[in-house]
Amino acid sequence: MSLRRSLLTITAAAGLTMSAALTAPTASAAETPWRNCEVGEFCVYEHDNGYGGAAYFRSGTNNLGDYRLNDKVSSVWNRTGRTVCTYLDTNKQGSTWPVGNWKGNTSQYNRNDNISSLWVTAC
Repeated sequence: MSLRRSLLTITAAAGLTMSAALTAPTASAAETPWRNCEVGEFCVYEHDNGYGGAAYFRSGTNNLGDYRLNDKVSSVWNRTGRTVCTYLDTNKQGSTWPVGNWKGNTSQYNRNDNISSLWVTAC
């Protein structure tokens, strides 16, 4: 991944100047769809077609809010080899949507921006 470096200059109270390098992805890296989804993971993305903020799971989560993605998932990629059960509410509550070996946009199944928890298990 290509990285852009920016320099942060901090001036200490004693008048000393210290520098620290910060790294941030370039626009091209941030625009890579379906990025970083490895075999064995269920990957969720904030926007359609694998773009935007993302989180990667091997077993699941009770609250996608812990990843700033509660009710914000618009695409998923299941690379676990198992069914992943998604839920409308946190703590595996509410209506379910089972996801098999699939990659795509959640709107096809009326699940755009309404998934709150998920587990790698049969529903």
